[in-house]
Amino acid sequence: MEHTVPHSTNGAGHEQSEVSVRLIVVSLAFLAVGTFLVFGLVVGIFRYFYDTDKTAEALRQGVIPPEPRIEVAPYEQLQQLRAKEDRVLNTYALIDKDSGRVRVPIGRAIDLLAAKGLPSHNYLDDILAGRKPGAAAKPPAARQPPAAQPAGAPGQQGNSPGQQGNSNAK
Repeated sequence: MEHTVPHSTNGAGHEQSEVSVRLIVVSLAFLAVGTFLVFGLVVGIFRYFYDTDKTAEALRQGVIPPEPRIEVAPYEQLQQLRAKEDRVLNTYALIDKDSGRVRVPIGRAIDLLAAKGLPSHNYLDDILAGRKPGAAAKPPAARQPPAAQPAGAPGQQGNSPGQQGNSNAK
């Protein structure tokens, strides 16, 4: 059984004369050359950045890079920070010997503040008296020298002349 395919006269089939093998080969050659040029350019850029990167050399010389730095062990650093903060919050310490400032544990400071109370100021009286709210005038008894005041004078803050306590418990 012989099968023959009849040739159509209306143009069906494939082109035999319009395909240029030379054009295809030249195009592939240009693509290959372009690929190698791009490859060479990329390798050159990477070598340039590698040579100009001074981070590893700076670390070998002991130069510390600017903040923010990479945390090597963030969990351990966080534990150390929290331990330091807990030590500050829960211990006594002398802050300034000359002024007598000390640090007390936070629980004790809360108890002292609850017992003593917060200082208050009536700003409405200042406004009605025509004074600026921040520059309140002292009461007349407080302007007298300490020697002229009796021990329980109303202008005092609760300390008698013999008491020199530290009110800066921070």
